[in-house]
Amino acid sequence: MLSKEIMLVLSEKQVQGLIDLDELIAALEQAHIQYSTGKAVMPVRLVVPLPQIQGRITSMPGYLNVDKALGMKVVTYFQNNPQQNLPAILATIMLFSAETGKMIAAMDGGYITAIRTACASALATKALANPDTPLLGILGAGVQARAHIQALARVRKLRRIKLYSPSGKSALGIKQDMEQQCGVPIDAVNSAQDALRGSDLLVTVSTAKEPIVKTEWLKPGVHINAVGSHRPDLREIDGATLARAKVVVDSREAIMAECGDILLALKEKSVGDNVIHGEIGEVLAGAKAGRSSVDEITLYKSVGIAIQYVATAQLVYRNALERNVGTNVDI
Repeated sequence: MLSKEIMLVLSEKQVQGLIDLDELIAALEQAHIQYSTGKAVMPVRLVVPLPQIQGRITSMPGYLNVDKALGMKVVTYFQNNPQQNLPAILATIMLFSAETGKMIAAMDGGYITAIRTACASALATKALANPDTPLLGILGAGVQARAHIQALARVRKLRRIKLYSPSGKSALGIKQDMEQQCGVPIDAVNSAQDALRGSDLLVTVSTAKEPIVKTEWLKPGVHINAVGSHRPDLREIDGATLARAKVVVDSREAIMAECGDILLALKEKSVGDNVIHGEIGEVLAGAKAGRSSVDEITLYKSVGIAIQYVATAQLVYRNALERNVGTNVDI
């Protein structure tokens, strides 16, 4: 084991090599159970706008008591970064000793953000979707669409994927890059409606400000992973779908502070105050029921929460120590 005076630094490429998707899904399941059974500490994320420098900084601290895992994700957004060949969004995750508070690891958060999000959707799919879900529909064709194809293929047998992006180019790019890799036919379709019709699983990973999911397009029994809306002004799901579905969330507190899908539906009174059935951790712990029938529509709404990043970083850190990966820095 490393001395408590040593901090481990891990690059994005190193992090990517240390994550097994099945391991990560299992770690996230346990983290959510801890969170929803009172064995974790996690405030809502703190977002600090910095208009003076055309950016913002966000902090997401959390602690998992059973795992003794203490950490924080820090995200910066600088809109002009692409002009300097840098991503607009940059993320770092730090781990700290639960005994002393000393920093024990710092790692790039880019890949973790992508794959953690998709693996959380995969664990919700395991818990809530029908066992047979051959057709996956995806709205949005960015990094998250790619990650969700990888993660969902670990928990369900997919036979066809329908992918929609407004330009069409991004969807075709994923088809070209991933169709052979995942061994599933991928169709780039012409509309959101085309992607939804007949789908057994649905993933929304768009930047929509107005609903792109209409309840009349949904197949009975579909399970929806609603990921894209993570701010009060963003909305992918219409109120009628929320009213019709069993809605399970990553965190009630985070959803009620940040999620436009639900906040705007409440404002327009298309749903009532009881719109949230429970947290995914409550379902996994057996405190709340999951799917009740083959034809029930289930919806997992996530905004991304700190305990997911802490659990992922802890898994990466342990694997790094076992495999002697990373750079040791004496602090």
